[in-house]
Amino acid sequence: MKDSDHSKLLLAVFCGGTFAGNILNAQERESVAGESAAQALKRALETEAAQYNLRAGPVRYRPSATLGVSYTDNVFYSHTPQDDILIKPEVTLAALWPITEINALRLSLGLGYEWYLKNTRLNGDLPLVNPGSELTFYVFVGDFRIQVYERFSYQESLFFNSFSAEGQRFYNFNDVGTFARLDNQAGFNVDWDLNQVVLSAGYNHENFISTTTGFEYLNRASEWFTASASFSLGDQAHTGVETEASLHDYERGTLLTDHWRARVGPFVDIKSGQKIELRAGGGFDTAQYDESPFSNTDYESYYFYGKVRQQTRLFTHSLTAGREHLLGSNANNLRTTYGRYSIFSPVVEHVELGANFSVNFAEEFGGRFEEDFTYYSGGLRVGWLFHKYLRSDLAYEFYLKESEVALRDFHRNRVTLSLAYTF
Repeated sequence: MKDSDHSKLLLAVFCGGTFAGNILNAQERESVAGESAAQALKRALETEAAQYNLRAGPVRYRPSATLGVSYTDNVFYSHTPQDDILIKPEVTLAALWPITEINALRLSLGLGYEWYLKNTRLNGDLPLVNPGSELTFYVFVGDFRIQVYERFSYQESLFFNSFSAEGQRFYNFNDVGTFARLDNQAGFNVDWDLNQVVLSAGYNHENFISTTTGFEYLNRASEWFTASASFSLGDQAHTGVETEASLHDYERGTLLTDHWRARVGPFVDIKSGQKIELRAGGGFDTAQYDESPFSNTDYESYYFYGKVRQQTRLFTHSLTAGREHLLGSNANNLRTTYGRYSIFSPVVEHVELGANFSVNFAEEFGGRFEEDFTYYSGGLRVGWLFHKYLRSDLAYEFYLKESEVALRDFHRNRVTLSLAYTF
């Protein structure tokens, strides 16, 4: 199936869902600087602070500890799989410092370790930092809402140990057990609320560093820029234009080339009275590379995305589809056309049920390496809160890759049992 056929298929599936309800509301929207908005922020901060169990002066803490045991039948993501058992202890500290009634400083830091029973050479020397670790500060000044953040992680597995498939990065590697990498991001986002129009801008500086020999060619410094103008069609509907641009400077510049990329297009964001949310967008997408010796690096193409999320009394589910260009692992570009579905239900008391599935039609290109492949991922999870401070989770995850290049197929199953204690 051609790439254009993949796009049409996923777009048809996405648009085939039912979206009904009162979409537009003509009421004038309150500014984030208004009195009612300030009171809402105050109540939200009070509710958030109540979730932290410990307190030292003005700072509130929520420590937790988790012990997970996993079995996987393909520890090296290889065409010829090997199994292993993984034990991962992790401690997490979440802190909240309310500075004013509506402003707070938040910190989340998770430290863990992965211990392999069979392939002991995969056991690292350093603790792993949870990808969700971040330091965030919000400031509200007049009609401006400002977020400043510092996010950091240190990982050694190819895939983040996360249940949800959405938002995970896929590294197109085979026969790799350890890929140690540090990813640090610092930046800010600014929203200027003019009631009917909201102007937004953001900047993010990223340092990506691999400490595994053989992957140091991925080391880079990136500058990410975002901007958007959103026009209110009522309380529940917005439309406008959004753009994203980035500069990427590779430390070595041997396999991957320095370049800039950008995309721009319209979007629409709608919420209905039936607790249905829709966001969709699309437009022009391009990348230009510095003096690349390869003719297949630059591209001028298109992107699109759409997401429908519905919350009911029994469950919450979402369907996402799109087409985008990402940074490649073996070549300059990774183009993927994807569809994702996830569902979560707390219908049984003290029990959480969840499932997700995604399909990705991908092509890595731009340089000496080219590959067309399809990969699937999905999983099931059952969480049981059997004590006020104790919960257990049983999860199953799978990855399946089908490639047109010989010996680059693989499948991977993983079962994890974990026990978490929140102090």
